[in-house]
Amino acid sequence: MSSDELGMSSGGLLSPALRATTVGTLALVSLHAFEALALTTVMPTIARDLQGESLYAMAFTATLAAGIVSIVWSGNLADRRGPRPPLVLGLALFALGLIGAGLAATMPVLVGARVVQGLGAGMTSTALYVLVTRVYPPRLHTAILAGFSAAWVVPSIVGPFVAGVIAETIGWRWVFGLAIIVLLGAAALLAPIVRGLGQDLVAVPWRWRAVGASIVLAVSVLVLNLVAERLDTLAGGLTVLLAVAALVVVVGALLPLLPRGTLLAGRGLPTDVLLRGLAFAAFTGAEVYLPRLLTDRDGFSPSVAGIALTLTGVSWFVGSWVQGAWDTHFEIGRTAAVSLALMTATLVGLAAAVAMEAPSWVVITLFPLLGLGIGTLYPRVTAQALGRADATEQGFVSSALQIGDSAGAATALALSAIVFAAAGSGVPAAYVAVLGTMAVPAVVGWLVAHRVR
Repeated sequence: MSSDELGMSSGGLLSPALRATTVGTLALVSLHAFEALALTTVMPTIARDLQGESLYAMAFTATLAAGIVSIVWSGNLADRRGPRPPLVLGLALFALGLIGAGLAATMPVLVGARVVQGLGAGMTSTALYVLVTRVYPPRLHTAILAGFSAAWVVPSIVGPFVAGVIAETIGWRWVFGLAIIVLLGAAALLAPIVRGLGQDLVAVPWRWRAVGASIVLAVSVLVLNLVAERLDTLAGGLTVLLAVAALVVVVGALLPLLPRGTLLAGRGLPTDVLLRGLAFAAFTGAEVYLPRLLTDRDGFSPSVAGIALTLTGVSWFVGSWVQGAWDTHFEIGRTAAVSLALMTATLVGLAAAVAMEAPSWVVITLFPLLGLGIGTLYPRVTAQALGRADATEQGFVSSALQIGDSAGAATALALSAIVFAAAGSGVPAAYVAVLGTMAVPAVVGWLVAHRVR
């Protein structure tokens, strides 16, 4: 970002009028970043400790599925009452989920706590996007969204390592305790902002059809994940039938939640939403298995396995920073195509490296290229999508972006769990299958990237 955008002039992100908002929102993004990266690092340890390896993917999918419901509802609420109500309620739910996860005695209880976290995360993330459109001028949208990526840098550098050290010393439960401390700090910073976000009731109707569809979508994603967990007890034909049926329902439930034409890559806003969802699906489906690969295959400790996530977080920021600083120098269709081509090539390269039993440093070096690709794509298409919305549609567009991400990632996680189990859950076959499968959404995104114009 340039000095003007950062606030060296009167209208930058850190100008007196915007400084408190910028610091508070970035603190909240950092909280989400720390919690996500820390949990990805220590989840193999948690699953072993609670004897819940079969629920490994569900611990991530349940959070995303719950977020689908809260994203839709909070987007509607933000259009009616502004971003303050969903932001306050979301922070409370997220804190409650962290406490429940830290105290969980069994894996099902932890998954339940993760559901509460997902409800809170979905509400706060949507509220933040609406806040961006209400508070920041359009010329700063790409810059503040690149700042969101920058807020992942410190958690990316210290989060995985710190989480690994905590898990190896005083126990993984204190990872959630540290996240609660970060949450309290973010809430304190946001308190002055929240008080100024009040809004009179706007005559925007409740989108009950969309809320109902979000519930159907969340349940369908969970069914996909349950199929993966019961793969060893279900007949092959029944597994395929249940998986296909759930996918059909997922597609049907998405229709009222996204801009018309999204699933067909309609030009403009529909493709903005679609590309983010496809990129996030490819990234998430691969990312959650990376620490498990390095732990199972190479015997790495959680803190060492987290190094790959640290490097990936930094590379994500680098891609976003370039877009935030020089977005006008890069045509958006070409930027999207190059980003998704890089993600595709990286996933194929990772699959090949694992298949050939390449050294761990090869995997750790390749994976950050995936972060560079998605980091380059994210702020541009997000800023473009938010710029298309008027005041009564900001919540809908914000929720559509989040729904695309959550539905894409949750479906990818469920399918990756099915592929992982079907391939025997062993090294290297299962990991090669997962990485190869995650290349598919990246390829699809690359093929339709030109329609983002």
